[in-house]
Amino acid sequence: MAKIKVLIASGISQEVADMLKDAPAEMEISFLSEGEQLKDHLSDVEILYGVVSEDALPHAKSLQWVMQPFVGVERSMYPAFKESPITLINSKRLYGPQLAEHAFALLLSLTRGINAQLDLMRDKAWKWTQCVEVSGMTMGILGLGGIGRAVAQRAKAFEFNVIAVDPEPMEKPDTVDELGQLDWLPEFLSRCDVLTVCCPITPQTHKLLSYAEFDALPTGSFFVNVSRGKVVDEDALIAALRSGKLAGAGLDVTYTEPCPEDNPLWTLPNVILTSHTAGASQNIAKRAMELFIDNMHKYVNGEPLTNVVDKEKGY
Repeated sequence: MAKIKVLIASGISQEVADMLKDAPAEMEISFLSEGEQLKDHLSDVEILYGVVSEDALPHAKSLQWVMQPFVGVERSMYPAFKESPITLINSKRLYGPQLAEHAFALLLSLTRGINAQLDLMRDKAWKWTQCVEVSGMTMGILGLGGIGRAVAQRAKAFEFNVIAVDPEPMEKPDTVDELGQLDWLPEFLSRCDVLTVCCPITPQTHKLLSYAEFDALPTGSFFVNVSRGKVVDEDALIAALRSGKLAGAGLDVTYTEPCPEDNPLWTLPNVILTSHTAGASQNIAKRAMELFIDNMHKYVNGEPLTNVVDKEKGY
């Protein structure tokens, strides 16, 4: 019986590659070498670990499902792939720990004045700076998927009151005090001492946060975004930072990446900007490969796959 052909088209370490010894015996696994074109090796591949580019898709004659080792699926949302019967798997729920840690690193750097203290340290200046206590504040989480839930869990440990909005109906987890859908957004925003964005970019969420939404936040609130920059109308964000409506913003993502050199976010004193590094972790590649191997076993056994993306919704 012919084996199921699997192609690893995303770069992985030898340690992660060694995990594939636990793949089903029915699989024949090969690797796309550096410099090789995906389209030249895709014709008889049934399972792909990586991303199918638009130019390669016409060559995917046998492809049944693709797993990408990250969360955002924008690169796969071109019409031909969306309309194809190929199943897309992403790595949602695997990035929660490190993204939540990064969100709190940004927030606490703002509230405890760490960015200002770093500047003082370089000048060898021993000076007192204003700090803000977060205990007892309300954190609003926009998007209660794997990342949002990880943020909520940590927010509870910091004694936040946690409220959340998600477009999908779902049961409220114990780490969230109140949960609503998008029609609750105006009231939700009015109560957020800290607003943390944890949602994907979709047609529904593109520039979801604009002038009216920032204006609805309490004056002196904080804003953190570790998911997608295009959820935010950046002109509105900059206006809110300049006016004092926002006390500060911690951003791992921007509308355009890399962030353009002339973008005011680089120089605003109440902004901490990191270079889309929140997903970095020494553990994520292993977690993604574990999911991939588990899904290969499910595929062989005729079971539903985990983390199937709804290509219409974009997550």
